[in-house]
Amino acid sequence: MLRRTPFFKSSFLALALVLGLASSASHAQTPAAPTPSAVQSCSLGTLHLESGETIPNFKMSYITFGSLNEKKSNAILSLHGLQGNRNSQTIWTGSGNAFDSDRYFVIQPDTLGVASVDPNATTSATRSGLNMKFPRFNIRDMVNAEHRMLTECLGIKHLVAVGGISMGGIETLQWIVSYPDFMDAAFPMVPMAHANRQGNFIWESVRQVVMSDPKWGNGDYAKGDGPKNGIAIGLQIQSAFGVSPAGYDALYETAEQVRAMFNSDVKRLSASIDARDWIYRSWAIDSHDISQTANFKGDLKAAARAVRARVILFPNCQDQLHPPREGGILEVTKYIPQVKLVDLDDIGGHRGAFTTRTQAMFTAEVHALFKRLEDGRAGMSGPQFPRAFSREDFCPR
Repeated sequence: MLRRTPFFKSSFLALALVLGLASSASHAQTPAAPTPSAVQSCSLGTLHLESGETIPNFKMSYITFGSLNEKKSNAILSLHGLQGNRNSQTIWTGSGNAFDSDRYFVIQPDTLGVASVDPNATTSATRSGLNMKFPRFNIRDMVNAEHRMLTECLGIKHLVAVGGISMGGIETLQWIVSYPDFMDAAFPMVPMAHANRQGNFIWESVRQVVMSDPKWGNGDYAKGDGPKNGIAIGLQIQSAFGVSPAGYDALYETAEQVRAMFNSDVKRLSASIDARDWIYRSWAIDSHDISQTANFKGDLKAAARAVRARVILFPNCQDQLHPPREGGILEVTKYIPQVKLVDLDDIGGHRGAFTTRTQAMFTAEVHALFKRLEDGRAGMSGPQFPRAFSREDFCPR
């Protein structure tokens, strides 16, 4: 039996333009982006990692939208993915959008180790000058750095919500476990509660391609002279799982079009992603597991039950990169006290998180929960699992 695919090609074409997967001559219409603050910097001194190691002179860069109210009670933290940066989350932000900057103060940081080539972004292996002597960090370290940024630099002690896409969705789940009283709501998009073995294989495959580039030089390459070809080609392995087979067929009619996209994507990635920093961030995903937080000792159910925020999870049952079952999302949905799962069910796969259809769905769900919070109503609206789910431990087929 074929799965339902409520998907519109025009929506996926908009996704393709955002990610550089198709020609801009297609004239997809996108709304005007809101105006952010200037890039700001937060100096935090020494960052202590869970491993016991430290990062000296640690700083975080971020942009904001909207105004922080006098009580500092209207803030939202929005977190980008593995290859993203502070600008990536702007698709959720703006007047009338999910994170409405007319009402909320939206903070979009460059998260720890961001793989941007921006020399002024958040501290990373490359920007620290430590290169491969930089200590490895995990997702909890990333969240702890963000918590310090909010509390020490912005004076924010509580959030209306935290949300994020992909690695940002992973961080969002860690936030609600590490700091359960810090937010009212959470919106993880295409997240994982823990790494899965296929994902470990994918990330290691990309790393090995990067490290086979002669320019890698054991990771001690000179600034601007790194393995640009290796990271750009290696990330095509990730891209192969980032869109479903049906998604590729919807975008391309010929093999020639696929090859043209491949070459264009290689050129874009070689100019925008630092290989060394990407590798450090991929290691953080590889080791991720919310059940390893504090005293949960590997008990995923206990970690989920400790969540106090109201949570809407947005996995995609057609996601091959962060599969909902293997990444623990279906399991934690059963145990988080106040939770709702919304299956994107989009042939865009992992990148379906960026389609216009998905954004409309996300905005509607976020606005509904915010209204519920404002009205003082308890609980969540709608069923815990979609009605199409005949089992809670498997996506429908």
